[in-house]
Amino acid sequence: MKTRYMQRMTLAGAIALTAGINTGCSSLFGQEGYFRDRGHDYLRADVIEPMKVPEGVESRSVEQLYVIPSEENIDLAITDEFEVPRPQPLSGNAFADKVKIQKLGQKRWILVSTEPSDVWPKVRNFLARNRLEVVFTDATNGIIETGWLQFKDDQERKDKYRIQIEQGVQPDNTEIHVLHMNVDRDIPGRGQVNWPAQSISAEREAWMLDELAATLATDVTGQATSLLAQTIGVEDKVKLTRDDGEPILNLDLDYTRAWATVGHAVQQQGFTLWEQDSDIGVYYVAYQSVGEEDEEEKDEEPGFFSSLFGSDEPEQVATSPYSLQQVLAHLQLDDTPANRAIFASISSDKSEPLQNVPGYLVVVRGLEDNIEIRIRDGYARPLDTRKAKELLNVIRRNLI
Repeated sequence: MKTRYMQRMTLAGAIALTAGINTGCSSLFGQEGYFRDRGHDYLRADVIEPMKVPEGVESRSVEQLYVIPSEENIDLAITDEFEVPRPQPLSGNAFADKVKIQKLGQKRWILVSTEPSDVWPKVRNFLARNRLEVVFTDATNGIIETGWLQFKDDQERKDKYRIQIEQGVQPDNTEIHVLHMNVDRDIPGRGQVNWPAQSISAEREAWMLDELAATLATDVTGQATSLLAQTIGVEDKVKLTRDDGEPILNLDLDYTRAWATVGHAVQQQGFTLWEQDSDIGVYYVAYQSVGEEDEEEKDEEPGFFSSLFGSDEPEQVATSPYSLQQVLAHLQLDDTPANRAIFASISSDKSEPLQNVPGYLVVVRGLEDNIEIRIRDGYARPLDTRKAKELLNVIRRNLI
C-alpha cells in the first residue's frame, strides 16, 4: 500500500516538475526570453556620436575602426559584364609568393599582395623580434618610426628609420617605403625629427628593405589583421572619374612613377606599344582584345603540313604606317579650352589630315600626386564613353 502511494507521489512530482520546466523554458528562451536570439539587434541600434576627449588631451589615438569608403564615381569602375574571379590557390605560406621589391630609378619599395591591415601587425612583429625600439606609430596613416640605432661599423653617428605602409595602386596591394636618416651621436635625440626627402644612406635603406622583405616572405605565423590599420588605404591611389564627360584615370602618384607604370600597363593584356614620347607625355599604342585574337587564330589555322613541320615565317606584328611624330603633327582637334590645355606642347597642322590613322594615344598629364590619364583615337579625338572606360579599365588592372 505504501509502495503504491509512493509511486503516485513520484508520478505527480514528475508531472509538476515537467510543467515547471516548460514554464521556465518559455521565460528563458524565445523572443521574449532571457536567452533570445540577438543576431538582428543591430538593425534597431541608434547611431551615437563619435567618442570625444576632454580639451587639452591628444586625440590622435581615437580613430574610426571601420571606415566606410565613399561611393563617388563607383559606376565608372563597373563594366557591363562582370566575371567572377577565380579563387586563390591554397598555400602553406600565403606570403611566400606575395612579397617582392620594386625599383624605379633610385627608389625602392616592398610590394606585398595583401591589404595594409594584414601587413601592419607583421611589420610590428618584425621590429619587436629584432629589438628595434618603436617611438612613434600612426596607424591611420601607416607610419612607424624607430628609436635611434647604433651600427657597430659607425660609432660616431646614430641612425633612425621611418616605415611608411600605404595602399598600392591595386586595391589588394600594399607598399612599404623605408626612409633612413642619421646624425652625429652627440646630438640630442628627443622630440621632433626633421626627416629628409630621401634616405641619407641608400645602403642602409636597402638593408632595412631587404631584411623586412625577407621576413615577410618567410613569415609562417597565422593571419592577423589590425583594426586600427584598416583606415590605411581608404582613399585609392587610382580612380576612374570623368572630366567634362570624358572618362579619365586619376593617379595619386608622382609623375615619374605614373609615366613608368602606365608604360608597363600599355604593353599588357592586348595592348601593343608602338612608340612613346616622354617629353610630351604620349604613348602611341594598339589594342586587340583577347576574344578578337582568338577569332583571328581560328581564321588563320595552319594546314596539315605546316602544322606538322612548322613554318619559317616570323610572327607578324601589327604596326602603324605612321610614326608618332607624324601623328602628332596632324592631330584633328576641336578648338576647346580642354584640348588646348591637354595638347598645349604639341603643334599640329589641321589642314593636312592623315588617312586612316590606326591605334590610340594614351596621354599622361598633371602635377605631382595628381596625374590624369586619357585615351584618344589616332587623331586625339575623344572615344565613345563605353570604349574609353573599357580601355582605361584594362590599363588600370595592369598598373604596378
